[in-house]
Amino acid sequence: MADWSLLTNHGRLLLAIENEPGLRVRDMAERLELSERGVSLILRDLREAGYVTSRREGRRTHYSVVAEKPLRTDYLRHQSVGQLLGLLAEAETARHEGEGSSGPA
Repeated sequence: MADWSLLTNHGRLLLAIENEPGLRVRDMAERLELSERGVSLILRDLREAGYVTSRREGRRTHYSVVAEKPLRTDYLRHQSVGQLLGLLAEAETARHEGEGSSGPA
């Protein structure tokens, strides 16, 4: 069976930046199982489209998601990147809470 994901690598990278803003490109590549070059190209796309900002602090570059940016899909333009990432974060939190509970008391 083919290995695939509902989220593109661009979406997965946005989620990684939102969840762990201090990640280096090397860390991003490791978490997403992509090459550093691939992550750099995706970061370039996201910065050029206005979905990610970057700032240098010494030798490190810090990336931030622009949460108010609308989604690119025509029929979802009324939704923002921040709303999507918030939904994904809520689902992840609920999943972790469900794993930690022993069921109804």
